[in-house]
Amino acid sequence: MALVALLLASDVRVVQYAPRAAVLKGCAECREQPVDDACEVRAGFAIQPIDDYAKDRWPAPGRLKLLRSKAEPDCAVPAKVLLGPRAQVKLLAVRMESAPPAAALLDKLGPGVDGWPQGQASGLRLQASGHLPTPSPPMISRQPDRAALREAVICWPSERGWPQAVARDARPLDASNRCEAWLLSVNPDTGEPDPDGASFRLRQASFAYAAPEPAAPAPPREAPAPAAREPAPKAQAPPHCTDAARAQSATLDRFDQWDRQIRSATRASLDRGAWTLDAAAWAGHCQELEVLHAAIEQQLSCAVALLGRCVPGEAR
Repeated sequence: MALVALLLASDVRVVQYAPRAAVLKGCAECREQPVDDACEVRAGFAIQPIDDYAKDRWPAPGRLKLLRSKAEPDCAVPAKVLLGPRAQVKLLAVRMESAPPAAALLDKLGPGVDGWPQGQASGLRLQASGHLPTPSPPMISRQPDRAALREAVICWPSERGWPQAVARDARPLDASNRCEAWLLSVNPDTGEPDPDGASFRLRQASFAYAAPEPAAPAPPREAPAPAAREPAPKAQAPPHCTDAARAQSATLDRFDQWDRQIRSATRASLDRGAWTLDAAAWAGHCQELEVLHAAIEQQLSCAVALLGRCVPGEAR
């Protein structure tokens, strides 16, 4: 599936990843003066839907609950222990495909890492606190095994966005969370994350998370046809876009953002004056064009004409 289709999906999971077993200090019942106990975290993964994860995630100021099995007591650790640059346990928000990636993606891979990524692989930058991030794990030269990989988008914690506190809950993902495209290692038989495999970052720039806009409400149902059974009218094509669509700048800007990232081009393919889309400019990215074209027409509720023909194969 194209990267943009992954981002329009709604099945975001929070993944708590421990590359090796760790013992953290945390409180099970965090009261005014919390008493810390040793919290053992097994090597591997704990996973939960992001909406479930957000609920009651901050039981006390500065305390963030770990993901735990039902058989384990709660453990809320100081947030810097889980979100700091040297955290032994990593926290990620992930959307991942369920089937192996398209073979063509294997030609777009950067170097791999053992297990899953443990930090942003994009360029070096200062954190909001002024500290430099911890260097990423060393890259490896293992060959990718397509059957043991899944295309995914990873979004990293932010000091201003997810999973920071809103009362006792966690904030949702927002534009302050940086995201990256990866092929993540899984067990090819079960599809479960594999800490012993190798993951590979796709050669695309990191980007700010952009929440998918809600779909337009369905129109009211028409009254039943009269008994004479007149032939149903043919479905009408959506109207051509006008100035009203131009007012939806957030949708248009998000399209241009994906345009730049997917095609690595400086000239926008969407003409907001003529309401046309240069299909020929998307050569080599026809699947992404199809998804994006359908999405923008749905969100604008009007037609955007395609100019030329998208040719599969090598990008221009």
